[in-house]
Amino acid sequence: MKRLLALTLSILLCTITMCAQTFTEHITSNNVGQGTVVVHQDSILDDMVNGKKQYIPEKSGKKETIPGLIPKGKKTKARGYRIQVYWGGSTSTDQTKAQRAGTRVTAIFPELRAYTTYESPHWRCRVGDFGTYKEATEYLDKIRGTSLSKDAIIVKSEVFIYQ
Repeated sequence: MKRLLALTLSILLCTITMCAQTFTEHITSNNVGQGTVVVHQDSILDDMVNGKKQYIPEKSGKKETIPGLIPKGKKTKARGYRIQVYWGGSTSTDQTKAQRAGTRVTAIFPELRAYTTYESPHWRCRVGDFGTYKEATEYLDKIRGTSLSKDAIIVKSEVFIYQ
């Protein structure tokens, strides 16, 4: 009985005194027989990766987002424009091509979201949520300038607006 009580108390003490290890600390810990990982990142990224904070900077009274992060605020649908960067057939190869087109665009423009959809009989990939034709045109020029998709076009679409 004394052993059980001592074991229970020691386990309880260990769990109380243990500090939770963050993801970054976990992957950078030295383990015998394994490689070493070194992470160089800003403290803001460290906080985001470890789930401590979400950052939405304020600028001139309007909420702005950090590229690649999901915006905060109410998400509403509206009529707007997207840029179609791929349009193909109905095969799984066409699906892969559509997904790759979206990945290539978002790698260069992380602030844009890619939407790969299938509308019989075509796979297509569209990027962005533009409220005005002018905004879409500016990005279309940038996309064509990087030779991602010379055939990219602006299409009317239902888009997501964050308020």
